[in-house]
Amino acid sequence: MHAPLLFVGDLHLGRTPHQLVEATGLPGDQLGPTEALRRVVEAARAEEVQAVVLAGDVVDQDQDRFEAWSHLHDAVDQLVASGVRVLGVAGNHDHLALPRLAERIPDFTLLGKGGTWELAALEGLDLLGWSFPSRHHRQSPLESPGLTEALEQRRLGLACVGVLHGDLDAYPSPYAPVSRARLRDLGLGGWFLGHVHAPGRLSDAKPVGYLGSLVGLDRGELGPRGPWLVQPDGSGGLKTRQLALGPVYWTRAQVALDDLLPGDDAPDRILVAVEAALIQAASEDAWWRDGRFSAVGVRVELTGRSAATSDIQAWIDTTDAAQRRFTVGGVPCIVVRVDNHVRPPVDLEVLAAERSPIGRLARVLSDLEAGKDDAIPPSVAASMRAVNLQSWATDGTPDAPMDATRALREAAWGLLDQLLDQRSTPEVS
Repeated sequence: MHAPLLFVGDLHLGRTPHQLVEATGLPGDQLGPTEALRRVVEAARAEEVQAVVLAGDVVDQDQDRFEAWSHLHDAVDQLVASGVRVLGVAGNHDHLALPRLAERIPDFTLLGKGGTWELAALEGLDLLGWSFPSRHHRQSPLESPGLTEALEQRRLGLACVGVLHGDLDAYPSPYAPVSRARLRDLGLGGWFLGHVHAPGRLSDAKPVGYLGSLVGLDRGELGPRGPWLVQPDGSGGLKTRQLALGPVYWTRAQVALDDLLPGDDAPDRILVAVEAALIQAASEDAWWRDGRFSAVGVRVELTGRSAATSDIQAWIDTTDAAQRRFTVGGVPCIVVRVDNHVRPPVDLEVLAAERSPIGRLARVLSDLEAGKDDAIPPSVAASMRAVNLQSWATDGTPDAPMDATRALREAAWGLLDQLLDQRSTPEVS
């Protein structure tokens, strides 16, 4: 079996997760792309890969190339000294910076320079690549020159995989829009893309999707981050596995505050609940077990009904991330955002007795909460049957279907809260 490759998504050298840096007091180079790149070098050696492949946006901005050069140069030197080749393509962020860096780092191979397809022969595998020729590229990369010639150079009996930076199934787009179906039609063993920071599901026999960012740089980049180990099986197929190397982990936690009373210690209650949720995740989640996180950023959603809504909001308004810090397994965890959905308590039985729109809605909600079979009005049930409640992810993989009763319950509670707010707000003449 041939040696594997390590595919790396958007690195963005030059950027730092500033919110975590300020809250933890840790140096930025321990939380950001510099540390992630160091871990890639470690993993490449440990996994005995034949090549590291960078899928664009290695450098965040052109002005970052001076800082990025030393980090990238050091990484390439270390990899080459270990017998590892380093190849990559330019993305929209580094269409200028990466070609310039490639000229100064002889052991770094830039594929597809200037938007012309290029093929590189590796051990047991051919690598097809395309680079951004400018900041914006509104045409499909598959319309760029050199593709036919590059494909004709493929070696028989070996896997050929593609790497590029682009917008998958997004039309129109200024960022190299490309069709998933057309990529599959080319018959390659797989396609690994940069650009979108959420990793796709690349476990298919012939994967087509995003590698994801190497390190989460803001609270919107939830979930696992790390490079992908790609193993040619010798018969044209691939085996893929994502490595938990990202130094930062962004996650969510939900805390119900139904029994919180005025005067209770709201901050302590919230942080203890979040800590408990993360401790449970650390024991059950493979990413927690296998990862080596330097910091964890948590987005907390507060739910439930409590008479202590003013205490909760006061804590949110008067504290910053540094004051919402705790430790799980020696790793600093910081509540970086709080979404407060706690509402005042409502007596549905009292409201249901009213002969008003509020009363009618309260009666429906009472039946829904009681789990009655006929709780959903027939007209609403008919409308819901006509709606496709299936959601979908950015990589085209469908999520689990939404539960219709839960969706209706949440919508009904939201409407009831709005009606009660309107009732309590005095009219302005």
